[in-house]
Amino acid sequence: MDVGSFRDALSQWASGVTVVTTAFDGLRHGMTASSFSGVALDPPLVSVCLTTAGATHRMIEHSGVFAVSILGHDHGPVGRHFAGVRNGHPDGAGRFSTGRWETAGTGSPVLGDAVGWFDCRVAQTHAAGDHTIVLGEVLTVGTPRNAPPLIYHARLFHDQGVLHC
Repeated sequence: MDVGSFRDALSQWASGVTVVTTAFDGLRHGMTASSFSGVALDPPLVSVCLTTAGATHRMIEHSGVFAVSILGHDHGPVGRHFAGVRNGHPDGAGRFSTGRWETAGTGSPVLGDAVGWFDCRVAQTHAAGDHTIVLGEVLTVGTPRNAPPLIYHARLFHDQGVLHC
């Protein structure tokens, strides 16, 4: 099986869109991720899958904390910006110029108008090929507003059935 066919098949799975963020040594970093899931209620755990070679992974490894902001239907620009699709800042610092960011208790940035966010401490990590599965113990949550989610399907963002390229 070739990687292209594998990616094509995976792209048919629709999922919500999040931005995973962290802060360490005065620097903030974040990335768009659709590989987010609730794991357990007691203790409250979530998971994210991060490219092991990525900057966000390295910073979470050093900081031991991260946050996950769930994007709403109108957050396509934020999702694209943190995915690195937008011209300009390939590094983490410039990515925070899009959206209204606040600081959670761990110091990790959270999107102020997200439909939900989770502030976490790393509980466990598990190597998984070229990615790392990060389990986070949820310390605090927020639900700033009630809105439909941003959906990712076939490598595109969708808002209630409307395609946003």
